[in-house]
Amino acid sequence: MLPRLRIRQSVSFTTCVLAALLLTTSCHESSSPPTSPAGSATIMGTVVRGSGTFGATTLGAGMGLPGVTVHVVQTSRSVQTDSLGNFTLSGVPVGSVTLEFSRADINARAAVQVSSGTNAITVAVTGSTAVVVPGGHAGEEIEGLVSAVSTGAGTLTVLDQRLGAVVVETTGTTLLRHGQTMMTLSQIQVGMRVHVKALLQPSNTYLATEIILQDENVGGHRDVDGTVTSVNTIEMSFVVQSTGASVTVKTDSSTTFRKRGSSASFSDVTIGVMVDVEGVLQADGSILARSVAIE
Repeated sequence: MLPRLRIRQSVSFTTCVLAALLLTTSCHESSSPPTSPAGSATIMGTVVRGSGTFGATTLGAGMGLPGVTVHVVQTSRSVQTDSLGNFTLSGVPVGSVTLEFSRADINARAAVQVSSGTNAITVAVTGSTAVVVPGGHAGEEIEGLVSAVSTGAGTLTVLDQRLGAVVVETTGTTLLRHGQTMMTLSQIQVGMRVHVKALLQPSNTYLATEIILQDENVGGHRDVDGTVTSVNTIEMSFVVQSTGASVTVKTDSSTTFRKRGSSASFSDVTIGVMVDVEGVLQADGSILARSVAIE
């Protein structure tokens, strides 16, 4: 009988040791503090109103959108923008993630490349389109003559006085109109003058939300008035700053000059003077002056 008692005591001791070990392990796991997911980051951003279908002002001008839910599609994390359109999302996975923006009047998605640490972004939303630009404004207004159109690629090239030749992309949501008449991209021709409201994309290309066809075409009459900012005596041309845009004015032997009602010449056109120019729109966006009134 004695050997049996020793066996029972050994089994009982072993059971107690195992139970103690399990209890110790369980207590250790439950008391460990929660940790952030490996490779997580923070996004600090602002959601602003785009132009086009929303009829807003210049993009990126600070018209923040409150009450927009920003959701990381790959996770369950979401947050709502404050009264200024600002939001902060923590615990976002590093790499390419998709952000969803929703409100009663908004339903859009956009991809963003997230790096470790804090990421500052601006998001311009128009209709179902959202464009994310890291740390900057998202919009641009482009105006000038159309130098190329590709209906297959859905693009057109606009000669903007300030930005130069700009390739503008269009989608099915891009509004094209002449006045209140809706148009298609195939109706836009080289030499037409357009005003484009676009979203600047991370690739430095422009996605048009609205294209407005203006009445000024190549060979058509064009008036401009403003201050002369530079003069080229060799090419007999000068640049006029007018309503926020720079316009190159070319002259030839048929151009007439008047200064305060009296006859004048090209030499009277100097930097800083005010001029009123009447002329013909050229294919490069310049004006061939027929008359120049110097004030």
